[in-house]
Amino acid sequence: MFNAAISTSSPNRSRSRGFTLIEILVTLSLIAILMAILIPSLKAVRGQSRSLKCQMNMRSVAFEYQAFLTPEVPMNRGNDESDPNLGGNRFWLETFQETQYRIDEFWDRPSDLVEGVTGDLGTMACPEVRGEVQLRSGKACRGGAVTPSKNVSYAMNLRLDRAERKLGEVWFTEHVRMSDNILNMQLVPLIWDIDGQIAEDRRITPHYSAPPGESGTPYSAGNEWFPAFSRHGHLQVAFTSGEVLSSADPLNETSWNWVFNP
Repeated sequence: MFNAAISTSSPNRSRSRGFTLIEILVTLSLIAILMAILIPSLKAVRGQSRSLKCQMNMRSVAFEYQAFLTPEVPMNRGNDESDPNLGGNRFWLETFQETQYRIDEFWDRPSDLVEGVTGDLGTMACPEVRGEVQLRSGKACRGGAVTPSKNVSYAMNLRLDRAERKLGEVWFTEHVRMSDNILNMQLVPLIWDIDGQIAEDRRITPHYSAPPGESGTPYSAGNEWFPAFSRHGHLQVAFTSGEVLSSADPLNETSWNWVFNP
């Protein structure tokens, strides 16, 4: 007779087991350490990416500005082409600004009021600025075409729109005409990062800005100066000649022509 079936399991076979509490705690600690190392690096990379996007936006605006001022480039220059106060090949900075937002005579939207977010502003929006915006037809920036002020990303050089002038001992500002002569100038600021909340608090338009200049001049008090340093840790500026540069101390950049008056 055959013997009863013999079990094939061995008493010495290792039994499967789960992780011990100590092993789990060590693993979690290692994960926490890796996260602490990686998260700041990822945030830095994302910040650099957004900063680069802002630079690309500004460079695009600067190139559009150069094309707008070049008579040989065929493009829509709006009402400036028939403005009797301008003369041949001269334009207002405000009209160029309107082309970038597609407002006033450049309006091409299906309704007179558009509600959206900052990203809808295209190259006129920095990815660091997030919020709702409203666009209104038939208005310029100074008339409330783009609101609210706190969600505006960039300002254009106020001195290229209203230059400082002096008659005898009296200072005043004058609405100035743009011509392609300015393209021969080096490092004249055109557009830069601004803090729209400061402009809103001061109840002034965020779309134009100018740093303080000579004492007693119209912009000397600095009310029109509201740069956004905290956005990238420095100020990013696009120039009429096409460059985009950044600085933590832009007013002390001696080669930057902040007080140029056309």
